[in-house]
Amino acid sequence: MRIALLAGGPSRERAVSINSAKFVHMILEDLSHQVFMVDPDKDSLYQKLLELQPDVVFNCLHGSFGEDGCIPGMLEFLGIPYTHSGVLASALAMDKYMSKHIATSIGVPVPGGIKINIEELFSLLALKRDPISKPYVIKPVQQGSTIGISLIIDDKSVYPKREEWDFGKYAIVEEYIAGAELSVPVVGGKALGVLELKPSTGFYNYDAKYTSGITEHIYPAAVPDEITNNAKHYAQMMHEKLQCRTLSRSDFRYDRSSGKLCFLEINTHPGLTELSILPEVALCNGISMKDIVLLLLREATCEIKA
Repeated sequence: MRIALLAGGPSRERAVSINSAKFVHMILEDLSHQVFMVDPDKDSLYQKLLELQPDVVFNCLHGSFGEDGCIPGMLEFLGIPYTHSGVLASALAMDKYMSKHIATSIGVPVPGGIKINIEELFSLLALKRDPISKPYVIKPVQQGSTIGISLIIDDKSVYPKREEWDFGKYAIVEEYIAGAELSVPVVGGKALGVLELKPSTGFYNYDAKYTSGITEHIYPAAVPDEITNNAKHYAQMMHEKLQCRTLSRSDFRYDRSSGKLCFLEINTHPGLTELSILPEVALCNGISMKDIVLLLLREATCEIKA
C-alpha cells in the first residue's frame, strides 16, 4: 500500500507531530507499506498528493490546520481515504467552545465560563477587572497542548499580554477546577481507562506534557470507581456524539475535595510519541502501537464518498 504520512506542518505543535510520525513510520515500514513522508510546511500538500497518488493518507499532524478539519476537507475533495476523524468531528473537537456546548447538551459536566472577544478581554484586564471570578483559566478557542493558556489564581498571577496574543479573535475564560488531571483514551469506540497525570510543575503545560521526567503517569488513576466509570462514560459519549473515528482522547479535571468531575476537551489526534497517553493506556489494555496503526489504516476512509 502507498501511504502518505503527514508530519510537521505549520502549527505550534510541529515538533510533537514529527515525533508521533517517527513511531508510525517505523511501524508502517515493518508492515511492508511504501511510505512517503510529507511535510505541509515545506511541500505544497495539494500538489504533492496529486503527484504521489497514495492509497491512504495517514494524518500525523497536530494542532491547527492538522486536526481542525482542514486536512480531511482537502482529502474528501481529492477522494483519498485518510485516517482519524472526518471534517465535522475534527472541527467541532478543535473548537473548545463548541465541544463544551455539545457536552452540556448531552449531560456531560463542564466548567462554567464564557467565550469573549479578545479586545473586550484585554480591555477588562487593563482596568484590572476580571472577566469572571478567580480562579480561572484563559485559553484560546482553537489550540492544543495547553498552548496559549494562562492560569489566573490571584492578583500575583501572570496575565497574558495583548501584544503576545496571536491565537484568534476569541478566548475562553472558564473556572479553574483544582485537583487531578485525568485523561481517557477511546480506541475503536471503547473508552479504555482513566490515567492520572501529576506534573512536578503543578500545572500540566506544554513542557510537562512533552519533557521526560516532569510528569508522573498513574494508571489506573487513583480515584473512586464512580469517577473512573463516569469519566469513561463521558469520554465515550463525546466520542460518539461528535462522530469521531477510530481514536480520541478526552481530558477532565477532578476536584477530590468536592467530588466534582468536569470535561475539558476532546482530542481527535492523540499524540503517538513515547510520552503520549493513548499508547500507554492502550498497551496496559493489551493493545500495541502496531494494533493502533492497523486499526487506523483499516478504518481510513472518505466519509462523503464512503
